Amino acid sequence: MVTIIAAETPKHLQDFGVLAREFASWAMASFHKDTSAPPAVFAKLEQELSNLPGKYAAPEGALFIAYEDSEAVGCVAGFKSESGAFEVTRLWVRSECRGMGVGDKLVDALLNSASQSGYNSSVLRSRSDMTFAHNVYRRAGFVDVDGNTLFSNFMDIEVAMQRDLT
Repeated sequence: MVTIIAAETPKHLQDFGVLAREFASWAMASFHKDTSAPPAVFAKLEQELSNLPGKYAAPEGALFIAYEDSEAVGCVAGFKSESGAFEVTRLWVRSECRGMGVGDKLVDALLNSASQSGYNSSVLRSRSDMTFAHNVYRRAGFVDVDGNTLFSNFMDIEVAMQRDLT
């Protein structure tokens, strides 16, 4: 059985770091063949992980981990975006747990936390070819929007989504 937990202890933060690195490695291998120049989303990953919870600290942010028994199998994070909305990021579920609703549970927990923290809306950006993740977000109520209106450095290879939290 999968349990979703707010990442608060040093062990949770360590597990989040392991999962975030897995996600980055997978994304780099899948989409960024030039490993000498990581994309901006991963350029400062090690600095981000060494300072956890950092921008993900409550009440402006949140980190959640999915555990199956005692093994970390998925994660998601959120923080206050440049527009003041709650930005979803770092959604990752290990391949052996995909299709089991783990991503849905992680996103639901994260959005409930954001709503309880007073956010009115949530936004995200994702590579346009990460359609499996887009399906998770759409099931959670996100709709596609023009990313240029939400993000100052939005790129053509991305999809932007938004959801009302009120």
